Amino acid sequence: MKSVRICIALVVILAPCSFSVQATPQPKQSEIDTANRLFQVGKFAEAGKLYSRIAAQNPRDYSATLQLGRIALLSNQLDDAQKWLEEAIALQEDDADAKVMLAEVFYRRDDFQKAAASLNGVEVSTNKLITSQYPTLNVTKLESFKGQTPYEVHGAVYAHADHRQRIGRIGL
Repeated sequence: MKSVRICIALVVILAPCSFSVQATPQPKQSEIDTANRLFQVGKFAEAGKLYSRIAAQNPRDYSATLQLGRIALLSNQLDDAQKWLEEAIALQEDDADAKVMLAEVFYRRDDFQKAAASLNGVEVSTNKLITSQYPTLNVTKLESFKGQTPYEVHGAVYAHADHRQRIGRIGL
């Protein structure tokens, strides 16, 4: 009789523990497939909502995190893209796609040094994402801007047949 009470007490104590382990909902495969299909047909906003839900349910879901970064980059939402892509790299640091897209984020911000650094460990010459979508990510060219500010104009000389004059700032 005493052992029955002990067993019942253990069941009562341990039952909530087993439910708490199951309380973290995992995304359904159909939800992931739907998000992927929406992305493939260009419905990025709808796909983004599903990927966001998947990432909220499982913050360690690399695929959803990467896709959120990709959608933000395609939408030119560079702060969001950087956040998601850095999270993706933290989840799978050896995957090249997140690094390439993060390099593109920095490239669009004219931060060529960070763009080049983001490509560390990526075989740039054979990477399909670079060759097909981001061919401007040339590490040698990016590193050539070290210590310089791109597109910085200090002044120009305007030459005309009748006279030459110095223009302080070009902002016509």
